[in-house]
Amino acid sequence: MRNLILIALVSLMVSCNKEVPKKDYAVLYGTVENPNDSINLRLFNPVSSKSVIIDVDENGNFRDTLKLENPVNYNTVYDKVFEVYLQNDMDLNMSFDASNIQETLTFKGKGAEENNFIKFKTGHLSSLFGKDYKEYLGAEETDFNVRTDAFMTTFYATLDNKEALLDSTFVADEKKKIEEFKTGMVAQHEQQLEINSKLGKGLPSPEFTDYVNYKGGTSSLSDFKGSYVYIDVWATWCVPCIYEMPYLAKVEEAFKDKNITFLSISVDNQKDKAKWRKMIETKALDGVQLLADNATESKFMTDYYIFGIPRFILLDKEGNIVSYDAPRPSEEGLKDLFNSLDI
Repeated sequence: MRNLILIALVSLMVSCNKEVPKKDYAVLYGTVENPNDSINLRLFNPVSSKSVIIDVDENGNFRDTLKLENPVNYNTVYDKVFEVYLQNDMDLNMSFDASNIQETLTFKGKGAEENNFIKFKTGHLSSLFGKDYKEYLGAEETDFNVRTDAFMTTFYATLDNKEALLDSTFVADEKKKIEEFKTGMVAQHEQQLEINSKLGKGLPSPEFTDYVNYKGGTSSLSDFKGSYVYIDVWATWCVPCIYEMPYLAKVEEAFKDKNITFLSISVDNQKDKAKWRKMIETKALDGVQLLADNATESKFMTDYYIFGIPRFILLDKEGNIVSYDAPRPSEEGLKDLFNSLDI
């Protein structure tokens, strides 16, 4: 009998010490306070460009199981965009108030430590960039280096302090990413200084000539001297550009009696001219509508360092630059800027 008891105890100890296999999936669940009935949670993988849509019920509850090939830093969209990190074997509870996501976003369960670090990093980046990231990138060399080095020091100190609580793969990836970030910031700093030297406030704007005009003939930038010019660089295939159109229409209406020209330049290919014309008609676009001569490779675009659209540019009555990257029509700051000028 004693032998049987001993065998049973040994078996129990072996079973207790046996490592539980990791799950080959992640679970994400939680609650949205003040949910919007028309919105579900969207997880976008920027590496694969694939999305996962998670239903949010009328009470704001959601739950889904995701089988992941690799850990993923998802751009998570619920009206606003924030980051969520997931890897297999996580059981992550996420909650937030839809009216103020960044301030109320909380994580619990397996994976909370990693996501709380991501949340810290996001806030830390916001502090580094300030209200205008171009001011940081265009800072004098010493100031730029001091701010960047202080950011890196705090990042590493926080990561080291949390390392024992974090997944080792996550830690390694974060260290790799932050070094790539610093390299990228140094390169962007050099480019921003170059941009500032060529596109600074008060400098003459780069020119374009003989762009196709929707109403007939061609137009050049010099044709619009004598009025302020608000330039919208867009394309029919650009979703964020289309999003701005209703806001632009409202701004045009608000300033229709002022000395300002609203000039839209499409960077669609010449072969898509019919598509460009159709969208102008379908959307009832107002203002001056032009088609660039060489799509995104047009010299005017490269002269303005336009790597993504929409881009908005504001020029004064003499054709000099007020802002090479002006506020979008959807931003309140645009009307404030217009009202500050003698338009």
